[in-house]
Amino acid sequence: MAALQGKAKHPTLLLAMGKRKASDGRQRIHLLAVGGSCKRLVSALGYASAAGLIDAIQERVGGAYRVTGETRLIDAVEDEKKGGRRDDALRARDLQAALGDDRVKAIVSLRGGSWLTRILPRIDFDVLGRRKTPVALFGFSELTTVINIAAAYPTTRCYYDLGPAFLRDGMADYARTNIVDPQSRGDSTGQRSRAFALGWAAAQFGEKFLEFFDDVVAMLDGRGSSRSITGRVVAGEVRDKQPITVVGGTLTVMLPLIGTAYERAIDTQGKWLAVEDVNEAPYRLDRALAHLSLAGLLQRCEGFLIGDIHDERGDLRAAFLELLRRHLGPRSKKPIIVSNDFGHVWPQAPLPIGVPMTLRVPKGKKGVPSIRLEVPWKKLAVV
Repeated sequence: MAALQGKAKHPTLLLAMGKRKASDGRQRIHLLAVGGSCKRLVSALGYASAAGLIDAIQERVGGAYRVTGETRLIDAVEDEKKGGRRDDALRARDLQAALGDDRVKAIVSLRGGSWLTRILPRIDFDVLGRRKTPVALFGFSELTTVINIAAAYPTTRCYYDLGPAFLRDGMADYARTNIVDPQSRGDSTGQRSRAFALGWAAAQFGEKFLEFFDDVVAMLDGRGSSRSITGRVVAGEVRDKQPITVVGGTLTVMLPLIGTAYERAIDTQGKWLAVEDVNEAPYRLDRALAHLSLAGLLQRCEGFLIGDIHDERGDLRAAFLELLRRHLGPRSKKPIIVSNDFGHVWPQAPLPIGVPMTLRVPKGKKGVPSIRLEVPWKKLAVV
């Protein structure tokens, strides 16, 4: 595999583990905190420190893997007025070392957030081409760039999957929309309903957070995820058992790769483009689609998988689909599938990036065709 970029500025890097040193030879699950701050995550889960968080995940995972993480990164804060995060070098070293360590079998980003794209020039992704063993990467949102770049190497299994810190917000959004608080009737302000949703999510957050790592281990072992991508066809035609390979993720995070040495990682030739986004106004989504069109990515792709797209006012997918149709033109026959299992949403299912999968169209269904993605989990095992 040809390199996607030149050499990093720091070709030899050692893993900085803070107080959580990897002291044995076990295969590792490494926790990343290279996007937005995870400091609130620790307290929200009821742990006294980042070390306590790591210990809890270790207990859940068991002895087959050693769970590691740079506690200084997990405990770091961010300040928008001072450039967001002030630990770029440490974040780059942590990610670089995990990518290159053959003992690391999974790299799990605790959350998305911000501030990651600017450290990409510090990372030598070509270490993935020199690995002797495969590694799985889990992340979404701000990790869109890393997931797609890494997926270009045959030693990686890249999953666009929730950063588990998102679970609390995702579950609260779900509860506000789908669960009725019987005591909120007559509350025109919606304050009680919002409080109910937050309480409902908080009560389950700790267990759901740890359950996520059950799925991580199952995917590493080739048993697959308990969650799956489903959807419905809203334009064009698809056939049962159709091969499909996907690139993409959060639309506005993906755009900075266009016109760079990493652009090949999101090339849509012969692939489907998966997009989702959150808190972007329709006019900004239109601008993003124009960028994709000007770069030829819309024209070259085989089809579209559209995930959740919303802002604080509600669902924006209808508006987004109208925009997409305008950019594609009235003669386009490209298939478009809408899924509720992909995006800044809960429940959410892992979407393998750069991996051949099978699009299944169950028979006997009337109306809008439904689909599910069949993932070759055994082939994606890393152990």
